[in-house]
Amino acid sequence: MDLLNAVRERAIAADPTARKAILDQLNSLARELETPQDCMQRLLYQPMTLPIIRAGCDLGLFRRIVDSPAPLSSAQLADECGSDGGDGGDGSKPSPVLLSRLLRYLASIDVVRETAPDRYGSTNTTRTLATREWQSAVLYYCDVFIPSFAALPALLKEQGYQDVDDPADCAFNRAHGTSERIFTWLPTRPSLFADFNRFMSVQRAGMPTWLDVYPYLTTAAARGGGGGPAVPLFVDVGGGVGAPKRGSAAGAAGDQPALLGQALRCEGVEHTAHDFFAPQPVRAARMYYMRNILHDWNDADALRILRCTRLAMGPRSRLLLDEMVMPEAGVHWHAAQLDMLMMAVLAARERTMAQWQQLVRRAGLRLRKVYRYTEYLADSIIECVRDDAPEEEMVGEGGYSASL
Repeated sequence: MDLLNAVRERAIAADPTARKAILDQLNSLARELETPQDCMQRLLYQPMTLPIIRAGCDLGLFRRIVDSPAPLSSAQLADECGSDGGDGGDGSKPSPVLLSRLLRYLASIDVVRETAPDRYGSTNTTRTLATREWQSAVLYYCDVFIPSFAALPALLKEQGYQDVDDPADCAFNRAHGTSERIFTWLPTRPSLFADFNRFMSVQRAGMPTWLDVYPYLTTAAARGGGGGPAVPLFVDVGGGVGAPKRGSAAGAAGDQPALLGQALRCEGVEHTAHDFFAPQPVRAARMYYMRNILHDWNDADALRILRCTRLAMGPRSRLLLDEMVMPEAGVHWHAAQLDMLMMAVLAARERTMAQWQQLVRRAGLRLRKVYRYTEYLADSIIECVRDDAPEEEMVGEGGYSASL
C-alpha cells in the first residue's frame, strides 16, 4: 500500500506527459502480471462496458449520483430516474432490481463507487459521464462506431486482408446498410448529429492546441499570400463548427451548408458554404488551415482536396495541415486506435511523415516545416507551400524541418 500511495502522489504531482507515462507503465505492468485467464476475462468482456454505461446515460444515473449529497440506493435511484424517464426515457419507472445489477457491475469497474451494501456514490468516471457532452460521446459510439467495429473482421476477410480503401464499402457501410459516407448519412439523423457535435466540442478539452507551437502572429505579420488587402488572412477549410482557438484575425471559414448553422460565431470571421472538392474561392490568402480533414479520406480523395486548395494559393501562402504524424515505430495506443477508427468508418488513415511527404509532393506542394504539439497523439502542424514558391527564411521558433 505504501508503494501504491507513492505512485499515486507522484502521478498527481506530475505534468501531463509524465502522468500519461505513469498510466501507461502501470497498464503495461498489469498486463505483464496477468495469467491467461486474467487476460481473456479482460478481452472477452471489454465489449460489454460501453453498452452498460450507455444504459446508465439513458437513465440519467450518473448525473443523479453526482448531484446527490449522499450515496443513493438502487431503490432511490429507480424512483428518481423514473420521475422524468431519465435522459430520453419514456417516464416509466425502472426496476430497482435491474438497477442494482447494473450498478453492481459499474461499481466493479470503478464507474461508480459502492460505499456500503446497495449504496452508490461518485468516482472521477461518474463525474465525467455526468456531463452532457461526454454522454453524447457514449451514445454516438454505441450507435455508430461499435456496429462498425463489429463488421470490420468479416470485411477484412472478404477482401483478402487488403488495405481498406473504398469509402463506399467499408465496415461502416456494412454495419449500417448504406453506400453513403458518414458525412452525408449523419446529418439526416438529427439526434446522432447533435450527439456528434457535442462530443466534438469537448474531445480535446484541456489539451494543447496548434497555437501553442505555431508562430501564427509572425506568419500573419509577414507579407500576405499575394492577394490584395481585402483577401482574408486566414481561411479555415472545412472548419465544421469552429477551429480550436482560431487566431484573432480577419478570416473565412468554409464548410458544407449543414454545418454552418451550428458554427461558432467569431468576430472578424465570415462563414461561407464551400465544398473542398471544388476550387477554393478565396485566392492568395496568407494561411489556409485544414484541421483533421485529410485523415478522413483515402489518398486519391486527399489529393483532390489538396489540389483544389493549391490552385488558390499565392506564392507566399501557407497551407497548414493540422493532423497526426504517426511515428514509424512505437505508436502510442491513443494514436493507433484512431487509425483503426479511420479504417473502419471512412476507409481512410492516419499517416506517417513519409506518407505525408509523398502526398503533399503529389499535390504540387512542398513540405516546409512540422510543429508537433501533442506527445501521444503526435498532433502536428504540417506547414506547406506551393512547390514553385520562393525559398524563404524560416519564421518563428520551434518545429523541425521536413524538407523533401
